[in-house]
Amino acid sequence: MSVYHTPVLLAELLEWLNPQLGKFFLDGTAGGGGHTRAFAERGAHVIAVDQDPEALAECEKSCAELPVTLWRGNFAQLELAATVPLDAILLDLGVSSHQLDTPERGFALRYCGPLDMRMDTDSERETAAELLNRLPEKEIARILFEYGEESRSRRIAIEIVKGRPLQTTDDLVACIRRAMPFRTRPGEIHPATKTFQGIRIAVNAELGVLEQVLPAAVRCLKPGGRLAVISYHSLEDRLVKTAFNQLSGKRENSDLPHPGPEPPVVLEVLTKKPITPGDDELRRNPRSRSAKLRVGQKI
Repeated sequence: MSVYHTPVLLAELLEWLNPQLGKFFLDGTAGGGGHTRAFAERGAHVIAVDQDPEALAECEKSCAELPVTLWRGNFAQLELAATVPLDAILLDLGVSSHQLDTPERGFALRYCGPLDMRMDTDSERETAAELLNRLPEKEIARILFEYGEESRSRRIAIEIVKGRPLQTTDDLVACIRRAMPFRTRPGEIHPATKTFQGIRIAVNAELGVLEQVLPAAVRCLKPGGRLAVISYHSLEDRLVKTAFNQLSGKRENSDLPHPGPEPPVVLEVLTKKPITPGDDELRRNPRSRSAKLRVGQKI
């Protein structure tokens, strides 16, 4: 099993997706190959997709001599990567342990590094530093509030603008500390977590990409194929739940009249409530605590 990143909810995924010889899987967020390897060891041919070149290189090492095809790119492009109709697709959203523990990537709260936060370090996207040094205060506050669900977004945005130019993660943490003084204790969620989340989502356009990819993923499945999505915060999970409901023909506020034709039913939602890690997994991997798995099956 890969040590690059501990695969989350692995036992549950193996049960719901049932990888075996003759099946074709796509892991849209392959990371270091933890899930990919487990699927391939059970005989499935896996198309491993990731936009992070470091992650894909690690996946290649982890899955050597297994039936795995590597494809570099954002999972929004999975219709290009899926060369055959698929039996299962996995989207494990969020940031890997390796990315969180590598200061040079700029995701880390507790280590000083360049304020980057791009999933694809070779892309021409703005870094987090470039974004924060360019945007007006009001737009920064909006990002922190909408994407980070940070209630003190305005105070933090004021301090970010005062602290420009920002270059490192420590520069950003210092701005947050001035806006809301805090002490960090072992085992506690870092007070800057929501701010870092919001900026990371903005840098990588994560919610827009996720909204785009879910119906595309269903198109790539065989009838009876399954789509599994693991989310890590309420914005992602809400978006996944809404998309699954829409694809299954269920409308929001269904007690109210809706103009227009009923949406086509292309997905059966198999998990009425999201699946979360059990106590054993939480002890082994505390970072899995916020994971929520939803599974749907193409009709």
